[in-house]
Amino acid sequence: MATNDWDMYDYILESKDAVRNIVEHQDEIFGEALDYLEGKNIDRIYIAGSGTSYHSAFAARKLIEDKLGIEVTAVYPMEFVDNTRVFTKNALVVGISHAGRSTSTIKALDRARELGLATIAMTAERDRPLNDHADVTTYIEIGDEFAGPKTKGFIGSIATLDVLGLMLAVRRGAITEEEKGELERKMLATTDNIPAIADAAWAWYRENAEDLKRSRRLVVLGCEGNMGAMLEGTLKIWEAVRYAVAGYELEEFMHGGYHSIDDKTYMLNLGNPGKHFERMLRMRDYFVKERGAHCFVITSEDKGHRDVDFVFPFQNEPYFSSMEYVVPLQVIARKLSLDLGIDCNIASDPDFHKKMGSYTY
Repeated sequence: MATNDWDMYDYILESKDAVRNIVEHQDEIFGEALDYLEGKNIDRIYIAGSGTSYHSAFAARKLIEDKLGIEVTAVYPMEFVDNTRVFTKNALVVGISHAGRSTSTIKALDRARELGLATIAMTAERDRPLNDHADVTTYIEIGDEFAGPKTKGFIGSIATLDVLGLMLAVRRGAITEEEKGELERKMLATTDNIPAIADAAWAWYRENAEDLKRSRRLVVLGCEGNMGAMLEGTLKIWEAVRYAVAGYELEEFMHGGYHSIDDKTYMLNLGNPGKHFERMLRMRDYFVKERGAHCFVITSEDKGHRDVDFVFPFQNEPYFSSMEYVVPLQVIARKLSLDLGIDCNIASDPDFHKKMGSYTY
């Protein structure tokens, strides 16, 4: 298939096989990085990335932190360069850039090396500038992704970070091989569902398309294990439909954001089961009844939902829920952009990164 024949939706469907490939070929993919880390007393990890790379780091952080038993921080590269004071010489800095060209991620890795810290570059592309700015490179082995807004890149990056963290945890004796295998099985059960989620989300979108096409002001809300999905879904829709989309953590939104909600506002609530679900429904009902907002809940819960909600039997594994709940948002991004006459596979300005110097060539 020619490059320009590929569509963002195709890559959503490929996410399942991309994750399975990472798990099945982990010894080959991560061997060099694990050998590099052998004997190093790593007591802190920073994962630096922008956009989708940052969101994947945010989504993967908790599993790595819990299983390694050390602090893991997802950080914007320039925040690491400009404002982060590192208090340990035993920190590891992972710089992640799907395209391998992010100037800010390169600067973060350069600062880490100046501080004498261990560094790993993580990218989906070979022979890119990022590789020259870290001690070792680990590749995000998901195959090609030519379309503009990254979909399997997000899910594949989470899997890459998670599997590396689990392998390192086994080597350090923090978890057993059996514990690692069980977590990998849960991750695969989650991502094997992705094509079914995408198909169901497309059917749901068609039922609600006439209403969604009128949206020009969209808010995405998330909490707990779905914060990564909220951040990435917000970006995907924003990239694709090219009007303002805002994403918030549920409680943070209540501290001011609620003032702006009216009958022209559209809201997507990521309703994963947990201690915040009932609160999210209560807020949804408030905005529908008292503000006239257009509210949709994405959930697996067979209670409290309305006919307009997207209900699917998600796996709801706490460490991996962002990998499944992001899929309906990715589908909305692609299908809504098509209905608005926007080809999100084509950049609005192909030379933007050259003009801004945000990519290194």
